[in-house]
Amino acid sequence: MKNKIIIIFLISIFYLNSLSIANGDEFTFRVTDLEILENNTVYKGNSRGKVITETQVELESDNFVYLKKINRLEANGNVELTDIKNNVIINAEKMVYLKSEEIIYTVGKTLINIDNQYDIEGYNLTFLKNKMILSSNEKATITDINSNVYKLSQFQYLINEEILKGEKIFYRRNEIENKEDEYYFENGFFNLKKNEFLGKDISMKFHKTLFDDEENDPRVNAAIGYGDQYNTYLEKGVFTSCKKTDKCPPWKMRAKKIQHDKIKKQIIYKNAWLELYDLPIVYFPKFFHPDPSVKRQSGLLRPAIGDHNTLGDSIYLPYFFVISDDKDITIKPRLFNNNVLVLQNEYRQITKNSISVIDSSITTGHNSSKLDKKDSRSHFFANSKIKLNFKEYINSNLEINFEKTSNDNYLKLFNFMKSPLLKSAGSNLESRIKLDLEHEDYDFTSSIEMYETLSGSNSDRFQYVLPSYKFSKNFNIINLNGGFNFSSSGNNTISNTNVNISSISNDLNFSSYSHFLENGITTNFELFLKNINSIGKNTNTYKNSPQSEIMTAYGYNMSLPLSKKNEKSINTLIPKISFRASPHEMKNNSSSNRRINNDNIFSYNRLSLGDSFESGGSLTLGIDFIKEKTVTEEEIGFDDKILQLEEYFDFKLATVLNIKEEKKLPEKSTLNKKNSNIFGQLNFKPNKVLSLKHDFSLTNNLDVVEYNALSTIFNYENFTTEFKFIEERGVIGETDIIENFTKYNFNEYNSLSFATRKNRELNLTEYYDLVYEYKNDCLIADIKYRKDYYSDSDIIPKEELFFSITIVPFYTYSPDKMILNKDRID
Repeated sequence: MKNKIIIIFLISIFYLNSLSIANGDEFTFRVTDLEILENNTVYKGNSRGKVITETQVELESDNFVYLKKINRLEANGNVELTDIKNNVIINAEKMVYLKSEEIIYTVGKTLINIDNQYDIEGYNLTFLKNKMILSSNEKATITDINSNVYKLSQFQYLINEEILKGEKIFYRRNEIENKEDEYYFENGFFNLKKNEFLGKDISMKFHKTLFDDEENDPRVNAAIGYGDQYNTYLEKGVFTSCKKTDKCPPWKMRAKKIQHDKIKKQIIYKNAWLELYDLPIVYFPKFFHPDPSVKRQSGLLRPAIGDHNTLGDSIYLPYFFVISDDKDITIKPRLFNNNVLVLQNEYRQITKNSISVIDSSITTGHNSSKLDKKDSRSHFFANSKIKLNFKEYINSNLEINFEKTSNDNYLKLFNFMKSPLLKSAGSNLESRIKLDLEHEDYDFTSSIEMYETLSGSNSDRFQYVLPSYKFSKNFNIINLNGGFNFSSSGNNTISNTNVNISSISNDLNFSSYSHFLENGITTNFELFLKNINSIGKNTNTYKNSPQSEIMTAYGYNMSLPLSKKNEKSINTLIPKISFRASPHEMKNNSSSNRRINNDNIFSYNRLSLGDSFESGGSLTLGIDFIKEKTVTEEEIGFDDKILQLEEYFDFKLATVLNIKEEKKLPEKSTLNKKNSNIFGQLNFKPNKVLSLKHDFSLTNNLDVVEYNALSTIFNYENFTTEFKFIEERGVIGETDIIENFTKYNFNEYNSLSFATRKNRELNLTEYYDLVYEYKNDCLIADIKYRKDYYSDSDIIPKEELFFSITIVPFYTYSPDKMILNKDRID
């Protein structure tokens, strides 16, 4: 027992000796190795320890020296000072604490955290503890809790008031969407508590994602600026969005005063001049546009002026108006100097499950050059796509489309500024209600449709499909070497006032899997079963009483792919034979407009006949030759392994041999003859500069070319030209057209393009287009000259000259950004 007491006593003595606690009046030292020298006036801590003051300041370091006479504490090595009362933490390699003056100096790199709100990184900082002021004459970075960053060449920070003063200040605002704006102040004053600032010689640089163009450098320079979290006010300012270079920007807006309204997200100018290459062009007493964070906001769009020899001179000044987050409208007025006014409107609305667009117009003051003397015309197009979200279907969509115009040539004559609904507008109008359902096991489509041809009398220009449907399903049967497709489609069609046709077609098709013989021949066979139920009125194709027919067709296909590899190419030769037969009489489709070429000649439904199979028996013969260049690793210093194949040359020939002539097959296809035409296709791409494509159709005795389609593209450096030639003869048609498009880029900003088309059958040039365009990252200007020779009713040959200009960002808040997000309804 006595030994245990001695051991405990010795341990206690050792512990008390290892923890030295000394009181230097102002400081309390808690260290394991403390020397007190020079009559209790110098304290040296030789190992890591802590120093505490009566003012709730704790300082911890690897070693320190305290000079009691001058009340000075020097700390070295991983120094951390914590002001518990004011919640300030300072980290540095070396620190000097003048206790009497309550001044703290850091030496070298310093990290400071203030109330978990601000982090400061700098060098040689001074902390006036009584006044709660931080300062430094060297570079420092301050980051707040919202990731806003301040970089200063020197600064002074009043901690309690949260006021920052500095020189050569770089400030980056980190927005919620991770888009950062940058500010530079020659010198400035910031009230961080109130989010206010005042500075001079200011530069504001907005984030580069402005208007989805990484080339832009949107920025503002000003002599003086002040503001808060809601507004920034600048005096003697200049704004531009052009890419920053050593040259002057293509455009800039110079204003006496500029306001950045962060609530309305607008940049507002007073007493402003729009300058193009430093030349003042337009004066605005007041002007505004969206700030760079806005994708959609009301404002003027791309203006244009034009000269039309029928309609006269015109000015086009569109305006984009945001109605709400999900609705907007583009108002597109065009005024001609002969008092003709065209007012076109494009309205859009998007919701979680739908997109709706309405494009309409009304024109006043125009009289036809011939019979039509009405002074007003109009069009109305509307389209809605709705996602129905039926739970049992992968996709379930409803589309409603309506198209109407008051005059046959109205859309052609006034050449409306295109919208998503007018891209396909031409000589026919289509209105429909269509339901699409996609299931894991099948697809189903149903619609009611109305077609209007913009020509002819009212009795034969309309066609109604009331209703139509299509059902399709693929399936397999176990142990059967192939796949089935079942489809059913039907419609009731009314045309030419009193022609009525109703039909339902049920198709069951079987296609075997390919079978490979030992000699390399590939074979497969196809079986087709069709059930047609129909009734007609006032038509020669269908009977007046209900009739039901069952038809079958059979197909057998063979090919022999042959391949040869050379050092620089792979050559492939594929002879092909396809036999098909149907013992049933077919409907009379002799007048149908059907075209055969090498892309569809081996397809089982190559004539797209919904109510018949090709009657009789036929043999389709063809041969394909393909030559591809190889790029190997050996060519770049590695093993002889093919990295890629490049298109070089391919040539295809095919023809159809019938057992007998089939008069009910479409005449233009030439499949109605015992020996059809010979169809060919050639593609040649000898290098990256030149490509050529030729489609042709020869009579079987090789004496007449009935179809010729030749296109060639030459693209070398800044020069591109494309020629197209189409010729039809004999039963195929009567067409002889040549067209050309040529473009030359003088440099990355300037280009000139030319397009023309000539109808050689009529010896008539249809149009000339000549366009000069200047384009950089923030300015687009073009001049377009067009002359055409088309004539129809009140459309007469005309010449047009248009000039348009785009200044980014004044045009780039395109409404297409809202409407073209198709993924929301697919």
